[in-house]
Amino acid sequence: MIRARDSVISLAGVLTAQLIFFLCISLIGRHSGPHALGSFNSTLAAGMFIGTLLGLRFELACVSDDPRQAFSAYVNVVALSLVLFVTLEVVALASGCANYLTVGLFAFAFFLQQASSFYLNSLRRYGWITLSRVGINLAFLVAIFIRPRVPVLSATSDFGIYTVLNLLASLFNTTVIFRNGIRADYLLRLSREFFLTNRRFAKYILPSTLCGSVLTYSLAIVFPLWFGPMNAGYFAAAYRLGFFPVSLIGQSLGGVFRRDALSAVASSKSNSESELTRVYRTYARALALLSVAYLAGGLLLFSPLVALLFGPQWNSAADYFRRLAPLFALQLVYVPLSQIFLVRKQQRTDFLFQLQSGVTLIGALGACRLLNLASQNSVLIFSITGALTTLFGLALTKRVARDRPTALT
Repeated sequence: MIRARDSVISLAGVLTAQLIFFLCISLIGRHSGPHALGSFNSTLAAGMFIGTLLGLRFELACVSDDPRQAFSAYVNVVALSLVLFVTLEVVALASGCANYLTVGLFAFAFFLQQASSFYLNSLRRYGWITLSRVGINLAFLVAIFIRPRVPVLSATSDFGIYTVLNLLASLFNTTVIFRNGIRADYLLRLSREFFLTNRRFAKYILPSTLCGSVLTYSLAIVFPLWFGPMNAGYFAAAYRLGFFPVSLIGQSLGGVFRRDALSAVASSKSNSESELTRVYRTYARALALLSVAYLAGGLLLFSPLVALLFGPQWNSAADYFRRLAPLFALQLVYVPLSQIFLVRKQQRTDFLFQLQSGVTLIGALGACRLLNLASQNSVLIFSITGALTTLFGLALTKRVARDRPTALT
């Protein structure tokens, strides 16, 4: 059953959090310049990339119609992520890479935030998810404003401040979730059976995520290395601002779509096929309309918006956005609808698609590097390649939504 109220709360929460974050980004870019923003963006992308993989994707099992199963999954994935986090930090220290410890801390905090959101999604606690997201970014905004007058903040990097805020919020959420689970008489124990039952997440979705991350994080990570900090700053402004609607819709409507689709399957097994198809079509049509509106509005309003937020000297960011806009528009539709792979337990299909997409995009980036293309042309080729693979991915989601699900091990 589709619950419009859930979608509105989730969408409003992500929108508010992202708007505050973009205000933070604009202040960093306006006051510290493209170099600082490029550094912040690339480090943030690296931390998010590691954090996405830190639980080997077992955290996806935290979304369930059964609160007990969701809590059991949460307990197990938090324990797994803690072990992997400590291992990564020890390896970083042993290899003389202590400067990467902050990236590891952010990755751990980012993972806890994601796992908590999945669990709260199961309980339909969208208000709690919203408060957490907004609170972190609002605190970051306040920290940026008071930073010149507070010696401790002045001596800490923007990424360091953001890491501490995320870590505090994620630890608070985890503590409250554990306390509430114990009060509800849920089992607080580790289970080998959990990892065996849900091994499909590590078997298929982990490599799928790794391949899919090429599209999400690769340019942000390699841009400072290939094209210098100045171009990296302009690209960061274009990517962060342009990808905002994709992130907004993916985090809000994507989670609600998955929850509604799971309910459609669980509510009436005899009629789950037609009900799931109806849910898919409803979301697909709404997302298509949003995508068209985004593309038209972005091409029209991006340049004046960048000038307003960052200043007139940031006009180069608009050039990057025009090249990325078609990819963003298609991703806005695909990212939420890709949840259908999880609903149908079609992880193998998702993995094969992400593998094909990742290899294709790496090939495109490699070709750009070998040909020594300028940054703008490299972004254009990457965008076109990504748009074509996304179209193929959309066709797959439609087919999976219609097909009868099959068992997967």
